Amino acid sequence: YWRNINDYGTFVTGNAGRRETIYVGANDGMLHAFDFEDGYEVWGFIPPFLLPQIAGVINPSFNQSTPTPVGGTNSVYGVDGSPVQHDIFMRGISVDGTRENAPSWKTILMVPYGRGGAGFSILDVTDRDNPIHYFSVYNDKQTKRVYRMDHTGSVSESSYMPTSFGLAEFPEA
Repeated sequence: YWRNINDYGTFVTGNAGRRETIYVGANDGMLHAFDFEDGYEVWGFIPPFLLPQIAGVINPSFNQSTPTPVGGTNSVYGVDGSPVQHDIFMRGISVDGTRENAPSWKTILMVPYGRGGAGFSILDVTDRDNPIHYFSVYNDKQTKRVYRMDHTGSVSESSYMPTSFGLAEFPEA
């Protein structure tokens, strides 16, 4: 019913010709978008809160040539969670960064960091050739702060109480 009253059928029909895309995280710290037909990479995305980890990819001995050539890169955890894509009816953000006036159907990609960190990024991939970063969230267990970066690059933070509760501790249980 919800999809019908919000004209989801028109969205599906209008996007039937979209090129299929495979989204995959890699040990270089990036999310990669590959064209399903030809296998070429369309774009890569490094979540803003994972940028500091990218320096760890570089192997300092990469340029050594004596006594024997050595080097390479190190694997880093980045976006090794499984990306999830879903169509959502919402007010989105335009390519120019302004908030849209009316809700419409969008194809949203949630990118969990997995072992790269306790966080995730949300991208609008309705037009897979022009993805839009909506926001990223990162839980820093060391500082006990949750950071959120929006589409403009503005960062907000909140503290939290890092305590776990057992089910039996809730009055409702």
